[in-house]
Amino acid sequence: MSVAESLTRYDETERALQAYVSALPLWINVWRGWMFFVFTLGIVFVIGRVEARSMAVTMIASLFGFNLVAMFHGVGRFPSIAFVLLWTPLAVYFTRRRGRPQGDRRFDRLYRIWLDAVTLTLWISIGFDVYNVLYTLIRGVA
Repeated sequence: MSVAESLTRYDETERALQAYVSALPLWINVWRGWMFFVFTLGIVFVIGRVEARSMAVTMIASLFGFNLVAMFHGVGRFPSIAFVLLWTPLAVYFTRRRGRPQGDRRFDRLYRIWLDAVTLTLWISIGFDVYNVLYTLIRGVA
């Protein structure tokens, strides 16, 4: 497959993904909005906190990975495997980091609140994504 063909296929997949997402129930898109909001808030902490930098890199990699899986497997539930594979190690890492002292300044307290929110959000999302992947494997659908 040439670069031009790959880019065309990626663009077609992106359009199919947008159509798929727009047809999802409202509550799923509200959840997706919450995830985007919480994950993006990490930008505030990206200079001083390795967890925020890890979140940013993993978010970009997982979205790209999701699109690649969709490109080669089809749009549907199975591309969630990219989130399971990339977010699970991040969620474990965040869970292990939560108990470490971070300081008593207001910024430090806000950081702990963000880390708790993002960790809980990751675990809930991973649960949904595992369900999606298992659903496709058991039912044999995309």
